[in-house]
Amino acid sequence: MRPKLIGVTARFITENNVLKEFVNHRYLTPLHKRGFNTIMLTINNPNLETILELCDGFLITGGADINPKYFNEENAGLSKNVSDELDELDRQVVLHAKKYKKPLLGICRGHQAINVFLGGSLYQDIGPTHDQEPRYHKVKTTKNRLLDFPEEILVNSYHHQAIKDVAPDMDVIAIHDDNTIEAIIHKTLPIFSVQWHPEINPDSRESEIIFDTFANLFN
Repeated sequence: MRPKLIGVTARFITENNVLKEFVNHRYLTPLHKRGFNTIMLTINNPNLETILELCDGFLITGGADINPKYFNEENAGLSKNVSDELDELDRQVVLHAKKYKKPLLGICRGHQAINVFLGGSLYQDIGPTHDQEPRYHKVKTTKNRLLDFPEEILVNSYHHQAIKDVAPDMDVIAIHDDNTIEAIIHKTLPIFSVQWHPEINPDSRESEIIFDTFANLFN
């Protein structure tokens, strides 16, 4: 049996007027540790669906903000560095995973993308409380069908947007004291996401639970 192939969404920067696509290696390390092969999913592929069909599962990474037009709002100047190309990449990944019931993990922006492209919305700016790395805070969790978290966990925080309306098919399984939604899972499909960055502390118990759970979705 061939190793499972995980499609990981690219992000991009412009240096010296050259657009460069990349994936931070720390997203890949926990996947490689669990025996997965990985492939970078880049923007503007003319036949992206063909590439997605090759993948057994997906990781949508962190990154810039999602265009509020996808949840029927105008950009109030609070959503930064939006990119229709990046949004379209994430949207197609989410919809493909949903259609074919493939495992999907979202991290930070990926958490928000899953919610938005399954029908939810975001707060365009929740203020500076959460976006100064390396801040950490406690999160309360609830029992659920996928992730066996302790009742309270310590997570990092590096974001200024957050889920507002939860997508219809998603359940909230972790929340901060200020009511920020920190983790969600699909009611029936192998799809879940977290607002924090488990790849920053991959050997913590909380991070191991996340990546082990993702790996177990293929069993």
